[in-house]
Amino acid sequence: MMCLIRRCALVCTLLATALAQNTESSGDFTPVVSATCKTGVMSIRINFSQPFNGVAHAREFRTPSCMVLGNGTESVTFDVSLTAAAGSPDHCGVYWNHKTDERSLPLAVRVHRTLELAEDKFYVITCGKAGISNSRNETLTVSLRMLNSDGRKVLNAAFGMPYTLRAELNKPDGTHGIRMRNCFAFSTRNNTVDLLDNRGCPLKEQSVALKTEDNAAELTIASMFKFPNSSQINFQCEIGICKGSCMTTDCKTEGRIEPADEEGAVTASTGLFVLDPNDSAVAALACTEGGVRPLWLLYLAIALGVMFLVMLLINCFLCTAMTCSCARTDFWLTN
Repeated sequence: MMCLIRRCALVCTLLATALAQNTESSGDFTPVVSATCKTGVMSIRINFSQPFNGVAHAREFRTPSCMVLGNGTESVTFDVSLTAAAGSPDHCGVYWNHKTDERSLPLAVRVHRTLELAEDKFYVITCGKAGISNSRNETLTVSLRMLNSDGRKVLNAAFGMPYTLRAELNKPDGTHGIRMRNCFAFSTRNNTVDLLDNRGCPLKEQSVALKTEDNAAELTIASMFKFPNSSQINFQCEIGICKGSCMTTDCKTEGRIEPADEEGAVTASTGLFVLDPNDSAVAALACTEGGVRPLWLLYLAIALGVMFLVMLLINCFLCTAMTCSCARTDFWLTN
């Protein structure tokens, strides 16, 4: 009997786990990163929608001069040297584009101080990107998610399958619209692939398509790709914020003039792992991404499981009672 009770408890635990896997997280980790440069220093400010106790650091340099620890507040700031020589204690891996004279820094913002989690965000930041506020004087934040064909967020993607990169205002006030632009994918080894230009026009028309709404914008990737020797891929976009709806960009005309209807822009990023089609894990993506679908099938399975357990208990009691009855009958017959 104790063995049966343990099995029942195990089944209930598994059912509860299945229900938990079918529920999405209540909120996303969406830092708002801005940077300003002056006199050889890049000043980085990161705002959060909740108290932050993790760590932000230059992606390949987790040294005291290249990192800052969260202290439970909703923002952190730190400075990075733009002129420190490679090998010096203050060098943080700043890249210098000799053609444009632009400095950029690969940045990691991690939820936990020690562990590496799937929710961690990676950026390539440049100077001059500042956030703006909405009509309620709240800092506008934008979440960037990779969605599967069912419209659900994924952290693992199958190579060659279609997905949608969706940017969305977290606290829409009805007075602002957004535009996706300067989107690119990059790996941990700083390989990059451009997807949208500075106007928001697709650079690979056969493989990506853009759709814009008032509070959201979507970039459809017809076939998921990955970089050589790496299964991790990060996506980053500049999200232009307009007063009212953003104007539609005519991508048929040539030119690189940036849209003039934006009040400001924020940087958003997301990351995921791309699995090979021959990997056994790809076959399980349908369950790990979206749980059991449709939902009624999950509830039916739970109901049938409970009925099975009840019937099993009844049968055990009946068998026990019949065994005892037979034993008494045999006793009286022999005596």
